Amino acid sequence: MYLSGSKWNLRRKRKRSNPLRIIFLLLVIAALFYFWQVYVPDIPTPFIPTPTPTRSPASIVVEAETFFQAGQLELAADSYKQAITVDPREPKYYIELARVYMYAGKYEEAETAARDALVLTDSALAHAFLGWSLDFQAGYAEDETERLDLLAQALSEVKLAVDRNPNIPEVRAFHAEVLMDSNFDNYEQALGEARAAIAMDNKSLEANRALAYVWELTGNRELALDSYIAARDINPKLPRIHIDVGNMLRALNDIDGARASYLNAVALAPTWTEPLTLLVQLYAGVGEYGIASQYARQAVDLDPGNAKLRGNLGRMYYHSGVYDEAIAQFNLAIRGGPSPEGVDVISLQISGDPRVLEYYYTYGLALAKSGICDKTTIDLFTAILQLAPEDEIAVFNAEEGLVLCGELERTPTPETTPEAGS
Repeated sequence: MYLSGSKWNLRRKRKRSNPLRIIFLLLVIAALFYFWQVYVPDIPTPFIPTPTPTRSPASIVVEAETFFQAGQLELAADSYKQAITVDPREPKYYIELARVYMYAGKYEEAETAARDALVLTDSALAHAFLGWSLDFQAGYAEDETERLDLLAQALSEVKLAVDRNPNIPEVRAFHAEVLMDSNFDNYEQALGEARAAIAMDNKSLEANRALAYVWELTGNRELALDSYIAARDINPKLPRIHIDVGNMLRALNDIDGARASYLNAVALAPTWTEPLTLLVQLYAGVGEYGIASQYARQAVDLDPGNAKLRGNLGRMYYHSGVYDEAIAQFNLAIRGGPSPEGVDVISLQISGDPRVLEYYYTYGLALAKSGICDKTTIDLFTAILQLAPEDEIAVFNAEEGLVLCGELERTPTPETTPEAGS
């Protein structure tokens, strides 16, 4: 039944669509789509660091080379290590790192870098730097067997380098140096190798240094100095070369010039103890033990666990007449134990090393002159006589110590009988 006129009519009237409203809704939908598809993915996730672009190895290497030329060897090494992190398969980065370590006096680290390069490639340069690093380590070896073994390895490596590529200046230069250290009779071959390196590149730092080294070991000090200066002029920011120049000036009795070169090395490498030790030797050689003691103390402060540096400082104190300070340093050098800086010192064992022998008998003399002639003091002198009977200087000082302690009578000096008619 249809109720006419009722306001509850169930048949509703349809409203007409509004075009503007439809357009507005479409625009809203389009805006939302753009927001979710374009804008939202670009918003960084909270609490996650934004990634930084990785530097190219080439730019890092340029930076490393700049540091090397400026003598900032630690920064150069750090840059080469950064390049290796970015591209660990590039052998030349390891080779250049070995070069930096060699001039920084870090010969074992240089060996490691060269061996890492050889894992990647059978490179002549990698073999050459490995041989050069082993050669330097041999020069610091205390045990003769170890020294000869390192030299044999070094010679094998540089020969391999020459076999791989004889047309690289560093290869021929390092071959020359190792030949000289292995056997002095090789000096003609070594000189030929050094000259060949110079002929390939007379601006090569390593070639000039190798020629200088051959001249030095053959006693041609003026020629050695000229070649070391040529190497220094190629890069005047490397402490190693200033040390080489200083050594030659000292050998030529130019004390002031040697002092200046060693001080240049200290300024360029303030944490390296070698130039400080050379300054100690230089000042001690002219009897200025007070100044020598200051440099020896500075070296110990840099490396308080080094027993040889302790012994060197004790020696300077002894010659300055400060026996109590000398004994304190020798105690640490020879007996070992914790230092005042809280570092353990490994004791120096008596051996055929003349420097270590000097520490032992100087320690004994310091004790004897301080009135300490107990069993320990006597045993020091006795051990020297038993273990180094062919070292005349060590034997003389050990016997002098035993005389001071009343254990031995001084040998009377024979009186000369005047000749007839004189």
